[in-house]
Amino acid sequence: MSEQHTRDQARAAWAASGLTYSDITVDNLRMLRSMVNRAMKRSGLMQGSYRAHQRWTIKSNASGADLRCRSHYFDDRQAITFEPGGFIGFAGWADEWNVQPILDAFIKWVAILRAYRDSNQAEGAQ
Repeated sequence: MSEQHTRDQARAAWAASGLTYSDITVDNLRMLRSMVNRAMKRSGLMQGSYRAHQRWTIKSNASGADLRCRSHYFDDRQAITFEPGGFIGFAGWADEWNVQPILDAFIKWVAILRAYRDSNQAEGAQ
């Protein structure tokens, strides 16, 4: 893991990006799941068993989404939740150490989406 992040820093990265839920696609969610899963595996946390579930729960009309995770001692806990009201939750069950792979992956994902959006906007302006 790189530097330590807080949940508020992750939410601030999202807010500063200018991205909205309308920018989230199923493919973007797959990319985020993959990034979170890789970060969890690399972390070695929870006796090396920390993993993201394979499937997202996607609520209607991109109004929200829920990524779950598992480890050797639990099977189904929140990793990242995009709530319909706009709040983004990060492993509310986890302490500041165990949430790090999730926050790190999320912040990197936001940067990727923002760069992609900005490059598409620049191409459209030409």
